[in-house]
Amino acid sequence: MTPRAFLLTLLLIGIGCTPAQTRAAATQAETWVSPHALQLEEQAKVALLPFPQQVHWGDGALDVNGRQLQLSGEVGPMLQTAMHDYLAGSTPGGDTLPVLCQYQADALPPEHAAEGYILTINADGITLTAAREAGLLNGFQTLRQMLATGKGKLPYCHITDWPAFRYRGYMQDCGRNFRSVERLKKELALAAQLKVNLFHWHLTDYPAYHIESKVQPKLNAPEFRTRDKNDTYSFDQIREVFAFAAARNITIIPELDMPGHSAYFTRAFGFSMHSPQGMQIIGELLDEFCREIPAEICPIIHFGADEVRIPNAPEFVDFVTKKLQSHGRIPMQWASNRDLPVGEHSIEQRWGEGIDMVAKSIIPERIKRKAFDSTMGYANLLDPALLVRRYFFMRPCGSAAGDDKKLGSILCIWPDGKVDDKSIIPGACAMWPGMMAMAERAWKGGGADGDHLPLEMPATTTTPGRAYALFEERMQALRHTQFADEDFPVWPESALSWTVVEPVPANQADAVRQQVLSGHLGSGLRTRNAYCANLYVRTRPETGYLGIFPHARPGQVVWAITTLHAAQAGKQKFMVGFDAPARSNRRWTGVPHKGEWSQTGTRIWLNGTELKNPRHYKLAGQHKHPGNAWNFEYPLDREEIWWVQEPIEIELRAGLNTFIIEQPYAGEHHSWGISLIPVR
Repeated sequence: MTPRAFLLTLLLIGIGCTPAQTRAAATQAETWVSPHALQLEEQAKVALLPFPQQVHWGDGALDVNGRQLQLSGEVGPMLQTAMHDYLAGSTPGGDTLPVLCQYQADALPPEHAAEGYILTINADGITLTAAREAGLLNGFQTLRQMLATGKGKLPYCHITDWPAFRYRGYMQDCGRNFRSVERLKKELALAAQLKVNLFHWHLTDYPAYHIESKVQPKLNAPEFRTRDKNDTYSFDQIREVFAFAAARNITIIPELDMPGHSAYFTRAFGFSMHSPQGMQIIGELLDEFCREIPAEICPIIHFGADEVRIPNAPEFVDFVTKKLQSHGRIPMQWASNRDLPVGEHSIEQRWGEGIDMVAKSIIPERIKRKAFDSTMGYANLLDPALLVRRYFFMRPCGSAAGDDKKLGSILCIWPDGKVDDKSIIPGACAMWPGMMAMAERAWKGGGADGDHLPLEMPATTTTPGRAYALFEERMQALRHTQFADEDFPVWPESALSWTVVEPVPANQADAVRQQVLSGHLGSGLRTRNAYCANLYVRTRPETGYLGIFPHARPGQVVWAITTLHAAQAGKQKFMVGFDAPARSNRRWTGVPHKGEWSQTGTRIWLNGTELKNPRHYKLAGQHKHPGNAWNFEYPLDREEIWWVQEPIEIELRAGLNTFIIEQPYAGEHHSWGISLIPVR
């Protein structure tokens, strides 16, 4: 059963919303405009992500069952690599499906020539046209998605496509949690299928300097490391990863974080990086790295400069930037009000937290230098669905398209806490759904900001609600095909709608509960409608108090009601959660006690009968952290993250089923939310 067909078997009905409320929400939502006609997406018989800039669907399709692609014409190294990746694990033989690849200098306007392509599929066959090889590669990735999701058919079409922004990237923090070369390669190969073309490789952080050093071998000694003590990337391995990425049109920006995030350095030498002795050593390290990793493959080097205050900041920045420039490199730095001043010739990577995240991601007129946008929320900080929504609705660099200064977007994946089981990282940080949303928006661009929409999700009768629901379908199609072996903690949620009773003080909860359970919502209670299966009432301060009720206060209680129609009686699987634990500072409400849904007093009623949590936790009642607990060295456990666990089965009756959820607000360590997601 397809995700769309499945959701149609569960008709989810909100109750208690007035026509005026619905009209007001719809009017607000219609300020967001899709960058493509949604009718074109609805007509598609395949899932394409990112969706093309221009597409015309024809009548008919090529039958591809039992046929294998055969490239001809201009087949350069990138296409050969892509073909090798595509054929990996398949059985050769059978009929062929010819694909003509050709260069045409004037196929697209000059501004789209670098990565643009034209893909034509008709009764005569398949033709890929581009001005450069990167364009042919992008066209091949589109064709590969069509083959994966077309169910044996390639619909006739004429696609003209190009990226709105030069770079669509992601970052992995291998300084705090070392990742194997083989895993990094697998992720690069998958990212390339989304037309991602940038990998920001964070190589050093407070636990360790994970880069081989011949000039300062002390930095590789296990006794100066606090995690992954025996893991070091040799220069041969680093060059191997660079070559692997380049073959897939992915540029790598390595980050050697300095002078902050460098506790390993002080442990090894007894003095700090910004001291005179420290600056001499980092000069040697930069010389060594640049000798080993040449500028031809590594034109940009990131030197961090974040979250630190030092007395000689201008001198330090000037020293590092000039050192990198002497090796023909472009320096890059983090850029927020918590970082060192950005050097005159550095690229800035903008980021923010707290109240900064509520403001527009970037005000375009303030961009005076080359910049990357990483302000839409770190993958380890936000709930998976909220992360996807923010990237889907907000414009990179605050602009509809890039230029010579607005370079694009980088999704940052920071599994800060110690992780023993590294396989948990992509799921815990919603890596792939987050990357899909980033890739969609950075490739497509967009003509309007949707800053409010991730929290005030609109109904599917509105343009943005409809667009997001269609995007969910495309994500799910890729989830079950090209990304079938990966953790993917986001499920279709757009069909769900709620009535939410506005927060009241806890001393009024008994009276309000009686009204809610009796169905008397009109008796003095203030209600509002809300859409999507994940409700965000009020998140933690480091996310900027995002939520439906951002001005609510601890000690209040909220209720949410939704009704599901089940075609037949039986058990239905749900993903259920009431907090999004911070994967950096470990602030959250803890693992529930036996039979409970949370440590905050969450209660659920189904058809008037209270439900108890059937899940068994080995850590029941543990890991509650009301305050910041930075850099915890005990490993993050799967029980601390509801979206990486198995679904919970709940018995539904045939026909209407009404859920009522009561959720108290425990405090600012609580990402106050409600997630009730029906899954296949």
